[in-house]
Amino acid sequence: MGKAATAKKSVGDDINTDDPQKILKKVPDKNNAPSIVDASDDDVIHDDAPGEIQYKGPGPLRGESTLLLETRRGQMIFEGRKERKDKNKLAIIGLRSFASYLRTIWDAAGKNDPYADWWLLKVQRILEEKELWMEEKIKEYEAMLQQFPNMTHEVAHSISPVKRTLRFSIPYSFRGAMLLMQHDQLCKTIMTAHHVGLINTKEEHASLGQSGKAVRTAFQAVAGYRFTGVTRDCIHAMNPVAQKASEIMGPCPSGILDDVVVPDFESTRSMMTRKLRQQKAAAFTDSKKGEHNLF
Repeated sequence: MGKAATAKKSVGDDINTDDPQKILKKVPDKNNAPSIVDASDDDVIHDDAPGEIQYKGPGPLRGESTLLLETRRGQMIFEGRKERKDKNKLAIIGLRSFASYLRTIWDAAGKNDPYADWWLLKVQRILEEKELWMEEKIKEYEAMLQQFPNMTHEVAHSISPVKRTLRFSIPYSFRGAMLLMQHDQLCKTIMTAHHVGLINTKEEHASLGQSGKAVRTAFQAVAGYRFTGVTRDCIHAMNPVAQKASEIMGPCPSGILDDVVVPDFESTRSMMTRKLRQQKAAAFTDSKKGEHNLF
């Protein structure tokens, strides 16, 4: 009995290429896995061998972001501080630690952890609140420096500012850097106002302390989150994992569980996971309507 003839299947035959902007790379990579890539006709090289198409296009995007700090107070919050029990000094979450905590929360949100979504919203809201406060304070002190028509005062600048490279991959980490930048600017403005005699020393110290506290409070918002491996399915089932998460972080708001409110920034994985949840919910609703129509 002869073997049934089978057509030779080329790499990528099972990939949908209906989109004219999608070109299938028929040359397998080292893992022998096909890939779909964005391309235009000009980006495709046709080799002499029939059926061989190679993609020629740009590589991954790379860039550099930097933050210029002109005050010691700004630099101190950038670095943060480790806990020192011998000197009774608590840890201070600086920008570096803030970004590190956010990485954990961001990844957990992509794994359907509703508490991670909740914490991203908390971070977002407190950043917005403190950014607005900083903006108002900067305007207040800048106006103070320019209050006299025949005398103006330029905000002092450092002759050797510190430059820090920001190696972040999460938008909220950059928002934290923007808040720190505002703090640095406010500190310069306050110290200039004191230098030219517009505010006294007591007010200067109090105002600098308020500015630093605003940034530290915002960065501290990430500290309450704990990764437990909980998902929305766990919470709906009220299994031990969900119970443990609730004991540590409290009950998760229904608006978060049901995607009524979502963070302004989310990863592609988070967005796709949320869309799947919405599709399942819609399918379940339709099935219930169908059952109702049977009676």
